[in-house]
Amino acid sequence: MGDNTWANRIDAQPMFDVLELANAQASKGNYVARMEIGDTPGFQNESIHKLLKEATQEPHRYSPSPGEPKLIEKVFASQWNDYSKLKYGVCIAPANFLITAALLASTSPGDLILLPNPGFPTYKLACDFLGLRISYYDLYPSTDNKFPDLQKHFTNRGDKPKVIIVNNPSNPLGIAFSGHDVSSALRQHPLQVIIDETYTNLIYDQIRPEIEDEEAIRIRSFSKEHCAPGIRIGYVLAPKAKSKTIADFISLTISCSPKFIQLAVANYLGSEDCVLFTEKIRREMTKRIDFFLENIPSEMILSKPNSAFYAIIQTGGDEDCFEFLMSRNVSTCPGSKFGTATKGTVRISLAGDEKNFEKDISMLSNALLEWRSLKLK
Repeated sequence: MGDNTWANRIDAQPMFDVLELANAQASKGNYVARMEIGDTPGFQNESIHKLLKEATQEPHRYSPSPGEPKLIEKVFASQWNDYSKLKYGVCIAPANFLITAALLASTSPGDLILLPNPGFPTYKLACDFLGLRISYYDLYPSTDNKFPDLQKHFTNRGDKPKVIIVNNPSNPLGIAFSGHDVSSALRQHPLQVIIDETYTNLIYDQIRPEIEDEEAIRIRSFSKEHCAPGIRIGYVLAPKAKSKTIADFISLTISCSPKFIQLAVANYLGSEDCVLFTEKIRREMTKRIDFFLENIPSEMILSKPNSAFYAIIQTGGDEDCFEFLMSRNVSTCPGSKFGTATKGTVRISLAGDEKNFEKDISMLSNALLEWRSLKLK
C-alpha cells in the first residue's frame, strides 16, 4: 500500500497500549496501582447508573443524528444557556469523536493547525487522518501556569494557522488557565478556535476558564465530567453551519448515539443529584491533590494541578522510567505520549479507587525515590 492510503493515516490512542500492559501486569496476580488512564473508578455515579437502567426499558429506536431534542435542550440549559439556539447548534456524540468532527467542519486538507504541546493525543491523530499540517505552541514547563503568547506563529505572512485547538483545563497537565488570559492571546489573531472544555466544571480553585469567542466550537464530555466514561456521551456547540456539518458527519459514520443513553443523560443533567455529585468530586479531588503534593518530592512536581484528574511528574526519564515504575507495579503513562514538552515525565491519574488511593500514592512515591536513587548512582 502507498504511504497516502487511508489505512496509513489511522493510528490508535497510545494510552490504550499502556492500559493493556497494566492489565497484563495485574493478570500475574500482582496488585497494581492504576494511574495510567483517565478512568474514574474512584467516583461511582449511582444516579446515572439507575437512570440508565430505567431508560433501557424504552424502545430501542433511532435518534436524530444531531441528538435527542430533550437532551439538546438540557445541554443548552445546563452547559451553554447564554447561547442563542437560532445562531448555534448542539450535537451529541462521544467527545473524542467530536474532536475529529470539529476539525473536519473547520478545515481543508493541507491547512495549518495549532495544537497544544503537551496535548491530548487525539488532536494530532485527527489532524494526521484529515491531512492537516501541524504547528505546536508550548504550554509546559511553566512555573506560573500562564497561557503562552502566540505571536511567533503568525510572523510568516504566507503560512498562517487556520485553526487552533485550546484545551482548558489541560489534559495531561491538570491545569486550568485563566479564560481572560486565553481570550486576550486569541483576540490578537483571527483564526477558528476549537475549545476542548472537557473538564471545565472540575476546577478546584478560583480560576475562571471561560474563553470569549462567539465563533468558537466548544466540546464538552458528560462521560468525563460525571465519571461515567463507558457511556461515551459528549456534546459540541458550534455556529449553525458548522454544527450542520458535524451532524452530517455523525449521520455518515455512527448514525446516532444510543437513544436510551441520551434519555438517561437528559434526565440527569440539571438534577439535584447532578449538582451534588459534581460538588462531591470537587471536594474529594481537592483532598487528593493535597495528599499527592504532600507525598511526592516537590522538586519532581513542576506545576500544581488545579483541575481535572491529572498531574505531571518530572522523572528525567520517559519509557525507561515508565517501565521501571511498572516493574514496581505502579502503572503510569509516559509523558512523551502527549508531546515533546513533557518528554522525561510521566502523567498520572488521581481518579483511582478511593479505598486504595493513599496506598497507590505511597507505592508511587517509593518507586520514584528508588528510581531517583538509581539515576544518581
